[in-house]
Amino acid sequence: MRKYTGFDRDPGAITPGLAKLINYCTYLTGGGLWNNGAYGPRPMRGKTAPSVHGTGRAVGLSWRKQPAKKGGKSRGFGDYAKACEFIDFLVENSELLALEIVIDYHPAPHGRAWRCDRQAWQTYDRPTVAGAPGGDWFHLEISPRLASSADNYDRAFKAILGV
Repeated sequence: MRKYTGFDRDPGAITPGLAKLINYCTYLTGGGLWNNGAYGPRPMRGKTAPSVHGTGRAVGLSWRKQPAKKGGKSRGFGDYAKACEFIDFLVENSELLALEIVIDYHPAPHGRAWRCDRQAWQTYDRPTVAGAPGGDWFHLEISPRLASSADNYDRAFKAILGV
């Protein structure tokens, strides 16, 4: 098990590692998961503590179906079960991907989260994360260990995919 980092510092932008992870998630799902928001200094929703989005190491990946814009492609699975299959793939490879937390806002009554320091999902039985239940996105955070370089994620996915 690894220690959970949480907020550590604001680098002023999305980290190269997170940007690459987002690209892989979008590519490998054919746009079924898409970037619903990454870097952005702000407090956590409903709290005063800073959000990990301000570290450049957190992203919201949505599975919400979005119709195609003129000349573009639609995006989003529009299917929670299908989105969970990919999230399970990420969690299964959490060590190589340096995932620290995955929050799933969809399930009732109050969402659920997987964390690196417990290596398990916890279903919340009381209000814990703003946006639950019914949220159509997952919140992912990565460790500072891989966040600094896109090459780290190229190596990780090559190992995972065997290419």
